Amino acid sequence: MNKTIPLKKIAKYSGSRISIKNVNTDNFITTDNLLQNKLGITKAISLPPQDGNMTAYFNKNILIGNIRPYLKKIWFADRDGGNSADVLTLQVNDEHNPKFVYYALYRNDFFEHMMKGSKGTKMPRGDKTQIMDFIIPNIDKLSEDKIANILSSLDSKIELNNKINKELETMAKTLYDYWFVQFDFPDENGKPYKSSGGKMVYN
Repeated sequence: MNKTIPLKKIAKYSGSRISIKNVNTDNFITTDNLLQNKLGITKAISLPPQDGNMTAYFNKNILIGNIRPYLKKIWFADRDGGNSADVLTLQVNDEHNPKFVYYALYRNDFFEHMMKGSKGTKMPRGDKTQIMDFIIPNIDKLSEDKIANILSSLDSKIELNNKINKELETMAKTLYDYWFVQFDFPDENGKPYKSSGGKMVYN
């Protein structure tokens, strides 16, 4: 077994199509709602104005922003939906773990590879053929599964910590607002100071 394998040997671009009528802001992916620096996605603001079909993606597909690859936009799909033409949709074959392939493409050198083959200056686009020449480790499926599970577990912990940090930041801002803007900190009776008739005295 070779130690490496080109992406084109284990994945292909999606050839499936979905009607725009069957897509909503929760499952429509464009380069606008693919987040920079490999941070996943956010909810789409709007849908395409025209009727017709678009590329379909499915759960466990890998979606990559193909405009300005240096922005490093990539997402491992956790749902089915549709995406715009400037988002590449990779379907990994059954002999390989799609999450492992995702982590192999998550590396910075993948996006550097995309930039080397990109065309255009102001809005460079990756070359779809050249992208498929990217080399990733070639290991047995069992090892792929183990690596993907470990990295997924770490990602889940990081996501949880980020949510906790966001909640703590919101609580801190609320506390600051009550104490130093509204002056509604607890008085000697445990009631909000200003709302209970307390007055600020210059000292």
